[in-house]
Amino acid sequence: MIRRLAPAVAFVLLPALGACSAPAKEPMLKDPARWPLAKLEELPRPAGLPQEAERALARIKVGSIGLTAWINSSGLCGLTGPGWSMNADLTKSDMAEPTQEDGFSGPGEPQVGGAQESKVTLFCTPTRMLIRVEGETSKPSVSGNAVAQIYRGGLNAVVGTPEARRESLPGATVTPAG
Repeated sequence: MIRRLAPAVAFVLLPALGACSAPAKEPMLKDPARWPLAKLEELPRPAGLPQEAERALARIKVGSIGLTAWINSSGLCGLTGPGWSMNADLTKSDMAEPTQEDGFSGPGEPQVGGAQESKVTLFCTPTRMLIRVEGETSKPSVSGNAVAQIYRGGLNAVVGTPEARRESLPGATVTPAG
């Protein structure tokens, strides 16, 4: 029975893993310089970023909440908001099974880091940052390497390469101006 199921399981998992914009293999996780996030264009550093935030990648605003997504070459993926900052160390996280967060499309990727602050949740992988803001929908805007859309009474945003943004939020209605 197990032998019969194993090929079926491999058939289901391999396309999902192969469809990712970058393979989520352990060596890539240990080398932040190889991450697609590390290759994104940097934004000017806004005031209020924590010291460990080396490169700002995107700004996201919805309602009264202004967020800055950032990374650090040591392997930190972070998000800073009004009066708080959170981050996940992707090099020290254990790879989980491939998952797909609610409201996001595209390939399932192993989520290797996550954090939450009040209404804001951050999920990080080496290829993208998935951000959820609960209960805020007014006047959404993004700049930098992000897109967003209103979803179930909140805002979903993706920070990543153009391919990762299209994969995760193909119907994004909030895109960078210009």
